[in-house]
Amino acid sequence: MNTLKTRFGAGSLITVLSRLCILCTIMSGCGVEVTDGPPDIMLGESACAECGMIISDERFATVTVVDGTRGIQPILFDDFNCQQKFEHQYPDLLMTNRWSHDHSSLVWFETETGWFVKSSQVRSPMAAGMAFFHEREDAEAFAQSVSGQVLDFGTAWIQTKE
Repeated sequence: MNTLKTRFGAGSLITVLSRLCILCTIMSGCGVEVTDGPPDIMLGESACAECGMIISDERFATVTVVDGTRGIQPILFDDFNCQQKFEHQYPDLLMTNRWSHDHSSLVWFETETGWFVKSSQVRSPMAAGMAFFHEREDAEAFAQSVSGQVLDFGTAWIQTKE
């Protein structure tokens, strides 16, 4: 009886099957659409690209998506302050998008479309004192509860830099 095991030997068969599995894994990655949308963050495991702290408070998580050497790449941050510092240090990055978690719903939204509340009562991971909201009404209500100020993205970006 001429089986694969007798024709190639047990060791050769394992080698052939291993290479076939590797090839299938590589091929399955082909055609996967990479987007500049928000990535999944593994809370308690993913690290901030600027300060290296583990991202543990989803309310303040932000992402800058860049078109890098490996294509579209998300860069994760634990705080708006870290995101701003990182982008300031690397002005040549080809940034394609920014995402922030809505402080209330924890849903990702494009950062430039939302509103920030700045207050010393906002305890963000790296002391930016900023919370992001998709809806202005939500930002205004939160600002009132923390004696804060509502800012659009451009104003928040400049104030964080200072």
